Amino acid sequence: MSSHDAYAEPERGRTLTVVLLALLILTVIGALFGFVLGRRDIDDPKSNAGNGQSSRPVDSVTSQAAPRGMPCPAFMEDGVKSRDAKAALPLVLQLYVRTDRHEVWICLEADGQGLWYQGHDKRNRFSGVDGSGETPLEGDNGLLVSTVSFSGSANNDKYTATNEGTTYTVSRDKLVIAGKQTTSEDVREFQPKK
Repeated sequence: MSSHDAYAEPERGRTLTVVLLALLILTVIGALFGFVLGRRDIDDPKSNAGNGQSSRPVDSVTSQAAPRGMPCPAFMEDGVKSRDAKAALPLVLQLYVRTDRHEVWICLEADGQGLWYQGHDKRNRFSGVDGSGETPLEGDNGLLVSTVSFSGSANNDKYTATNEGTTYTVSRDKLVIAGKQTTSEDVREFQPKK
């Protein structure tokens, strides 16, 4: 054995140790990267839900199954589509109310998550539950809002929508509009009649 062979043996051991340590460090970094990216993919649906106009309430009105029921008027779906391209259509009617001066539709997205409020100030005639009458025009005689929450129970629907400091509370017997002034109107008609 030459002096060169004696010197090469410890160097090979050190090289092997350095390579193994490098592999260990790269494995740890790879695992951390995988964990972080995996968590981001899991959380994406939660964070993307609010990217459009539609809100995704935590206190879901229905189960995760697609809601069934009466469809919302076509003008409302068109308005929702223009506000939020990611909205889950079709919209399903949760509550329609008509007072002497207003009518309101509360609609739920097909995925059971996003609630929408469509208000209409009557000018010539009511639109009706099917939307066949006077069409609400945003900023004129209509208001479309996605900041809606449900606070009722199975037989006592109650929804609250907010828009620029004004709160609209809708139930089967009252429409309360609270802003600079508060008005309360009795409901003359509502749908669906559960």
